[in-house]
Amino acid sequence: MHWLYDPRLQGDSSDLPDGEAVHAKSLRLRIGEQVCITNGNGLVATAEMTGERSYQIVQSSELSRSTPQFHLIQALAKGDRDELAMQTCVELGLSSVTPWSSERSIVRWDGKEAKNQARWQQIAIEAMKQSQQAFLCEVKPMVTTKQISAQGTALVLDPKAETSLNDFLPLQSDVTLVVGPEGGISEPEFELLEAKGFQRVRLGNTVLRTSSAGPAAIAALQFASGLWD
Repeated sequence: MHWLYDPRLQGDSSDLPDGEAVHAKSLRLRIGEQVCITNGNGLVATAEMTGERSYQIVQSSELSRSTPQFHLIQALAKGDRDELAMQTCVELGLSSVTPWSSERSIVRWDGKEAKNQARWQQIAIEAMKQSQQAFLCEVKPMVTTKQISAQGTALVLDPKAETSLNDFLPLQSDVTLVVGPEGGISEPEFELLEAKGFQRVRLGNTVLRTSSAGPAAIAALQFASGLWD
């Protein structure tokens, strides 16, 4: 069953927003075909299409977000690797993602912060629908290292760290995870993050790309937290 997104979804809704109407048309949905529609905040409606953009709700339910929640601070990276990391983490159930302009980031958003934030949010919407989730990952404004803050347990990936992810299990709170760019995180940045309460942690015995490190860590933490039952 295909999933669609309508942030204004209510119990008496019957028409898709313009963008989702275009998506529904591209899916070649037939009259009478069932779809799931979510508002991205836990409300999910099963509906039957009655036209190209119109539908009738059959039933609806209000879901609760699972805990712990995971928040990613992803360094900007070249070759769309940052977007790939963010997209995969959203498919895994990420709650929020913050683009990070780190010291060694090759890509810069100078003057295009709002445009690129909107692009990331659209990627998050598509990933939410593809993975059939009821909650939309929030894409926060880009930050510098000095602006980084954490929710819950604060971790920063460092392949040289003595502490591993296993040392933080079972999780007692939400997790904020910092992932660096291709060139890694500089020592001054590590020190600044540690001053903010972040703890260095390694992910296994290999060094992963910036596009795969975040998803691997999020998946490992979710599995260990019992979210993959």
